[in-house]
Amino acid sequence: MRSTRLGRARVALTAVGLAIAVYLTLLHYVTGVPLVCGRGALVDCETVLQSPSAVVLGLPVALWGLLWFAVALVLALLSARGGGDPEPPRLWGIGFTWTLIGTVAVLRLVYQEIGVIGKICAWCTAVHVLVLALLVVQVQAHRPRGAASSS
Repeated sequence: MRSTRLGRARVALTAVGLAIAVYLTLLHYVTGVPLVCGRGALVDCETVLQSPSAVVLGLPVALWGLLWFAVALVLALLSARGGGDPEPPRLWGIGFTWTLIGTVAVLRLVYQEIGVIGKICAWCTAVHVLVLALLVVQVQAHRPRGAASSS
């Protein structure tokens, strides 16, 4: 039961992240896609998305996010295929490593937004929260059944 819930959570979180990444990638490549985001003192998606920090190795960060979430979704679907069975350790390890890579990228991107650009993108923040939530779900999936959390 727990494995099924966590598997569904991973699939849902990655699907939402993928949808946001597709939208942000379209903003970069397709003319006329409206940017749905406020523009204020702190939250300013346009400034963040058009900054030099929004491109890494010649590709928009949104495209990197799209690729990351696509792989994460495949891993989540492979994991969920087991029904209620525990995830195989090797698959869990690959998923955990992939999620850890995403978390490190998120930390770098948050630094870029706050420390370098001085603005926050609401869509980017949503993606960051989704990646961190995936890390929590991934760790929970590895905990033995009935493991008590220390209080």
